[in-house]
Parts: sequence; structure tokens; C-alpha cells
Amino acid sequence: MLADRGRMRPEVLAAISQIPEVAKQVRQVANAIRRDARRLAPKETGTLRRNIQVERVYDRQARSVTFLVGWGPAAWYGWLVEAGGEDHDPKPHLVPAAVKNGAVAPRGGGRS
Repeated sequence: MLADRGRMRPEVLAAISQIPEVAKQVRQVANAIRRDARRLAPKETGTLRRNIQVERVYDRQARSVTFLVGWGPAAWYGWLVEAGGEDHDPKPHLVPAAVKNGAVAPRGGGRS
């Protein structure tokens, strides 16, 4: 059986993620999220917008390829802009872009 209660078996997911056509499609979705997040991000200096990146990640344990969209080192404060802080209202841009493009957060809420 490929799935158990709506979840795909890890070995099947790993095999599918290695198919070049699948990886290409997933990268296209990641790039669309990046494009939309850049469009939605507030612009003061432009650093935040320029540093929303797509990163290809290979998980050795799961033997699968995934793409992460997030802020590069120069925009380390991106999550503060997204969620807001003590003195700043939230300015969501990454999450709405991901939702618009049908993405889901990795299990566990992110990278470990």
C-alpha cells in the first residue's frame, strides 16, 4: 500500500522526489512562492525582498529532495517582519505566498 491514512510511505516519497520531472515541478512552485513573497514583502531598503531565496535540500536520512523558501542571511529578520514584534505589526508575505501556491509546511514546522 502506498499510503497509510493519507500519508505516503517515506520510501515512496523518496523515490518520487528523485524523478527529475517531479523535482522540476516542485522547484517551479517554490519559485512561484518566492516571486509572490517578494511582491508582498514590505520594501524599505529592498534587502528583505532581494533575500527571499529558494534552497534545494537533500535529506540523507529520508533520501528525498525538497525545496525550502525563506530568508537568506542578509534578511535574518524576515521572520520578525512576517510575524511582527513587540513594537511592530505583522506584515505577512511568505506565508500568504505559500498558501496561494498550495505549499505545506514540513512536518515539525521547519528545518531542524
